[in-house]
Amino acid sequence: MNSSIKRSVAVRGEPVVDPAAWSAGDLARNDDWIVRLDDRDVAGLREMAASFRQRHGDDANSLLDSDRSDFDLGSFSGKLETIARALKDGKGLVLVRGLPVDELEPIDAAIIYWAIGLYLGIPASNNPDGDMIGHVTDLGKDMSHPKHRGYQTRETMDYHNDQANVVGLLCMRTAKQGGESKVVSSISVYNELIRRRPDLLDTLVGDFCWSMMGEVDEDESPYYTSPIFNFIDGYLCTSFGPVHMRKGHALREAPDMTREQSEAIRTLEEICEDLHYSMELEVGDMQFLNNMVALHTRNGFEDWPEPDRKRRLWRLWLTVPGIRPLTPFMEHWRTGLLLKGTKPRINLTPGDGSS
Repeated sequence: MNSSIKRSVAVRGEPVVDPAAWSAGDLARNDDWIVRLDDRDVAGLREMAASFRQRHGDDANSLLDSDRSDFDLGSFSGKLETIARALKDGKGLVLVRGLPVDELEPIDAAIIYWAIGLYLGIPASNNPDGDMIGHVTDLGKDMSHPKHRGYQTRETMDYHNDQANVVGLLCMRTAKQGGESKVVSSISVYNELIRRRPDLLDTLVGDFCWSMMGEVDEDESPYYTSPIFNFIDGYLCTSFGPVHMRKGHALREAPDMTREQSEAIRTLEEICEDLHYSMELEVGDMQFLNNMVALHTRNGFEDWPEPDRKRRLWRLWLTVPGIRPLTPFMEHWRTGLLLKGTKPRINLTPGDGSS
């Protein structure tokens, strides 16, 4: 996963040279961004999960009081160090393949996933319910609703970054059809933007309004502001979420989106689609992304009719100090989604009220 590309100081208006500026062709030609678990790795992780259960029981919430010292990842530890370096100073994208979740009880899969997350960063709440492992699954929501989120639907989503330094997605079950994951380097998107439409850059480094999707306390603003492209301490750090921005500007408390802002967002969406790499996440795959250098989305999907077969991904939001300078977007989400009544929990079988 070592990149031969050396990062240079990022300067507004100039092409950015960065190991995270990859292309779809780069990922297709060289699979060094894929980490494969071997039999020894899997055996060690299973032993680790069994040991934790023996000491703490089968309540997933016991993970909330754990720290790195509670887990011995065995032979996988060395690969995990490589993963952390790749997220910080490499492509900002890693796929871990080969965890046999079909052979594991959900609590064992959760212990393994949580332990890996702890070694990469600090888990944060995904929603006002306090879910520390979020569930990306169709809850029958409508993405056009002002307070519904794309991950609660089966619809095609927008290219976006999540509200954490690093996002992890563990594929527990796949859809009947569709749901492919699409990723793109936001550094490469910027470089293409200044080639195609440099006139839009002034707009993209200005503030946009981002909806909080109703997930706020009564005394909080329903939106916050952040640019899309941020040049901070010689780094380019990107925050992008068309749905959240359009919903933000549609709020009565927020200014209307300008014609220039709307055009800039549409242009970036077109570039993302032109440059993206598509992959099918297999059961047991873990995808980790540095949200300041990579954007992701997924295609819409047809799900299975049986509830116990429905597509589900487990999501980790990880705070990773020092991984990149924080944008105003990331400053806002420094501790995840915490409201006054939020109590952290780990719920492995969410009902309609979870997300």
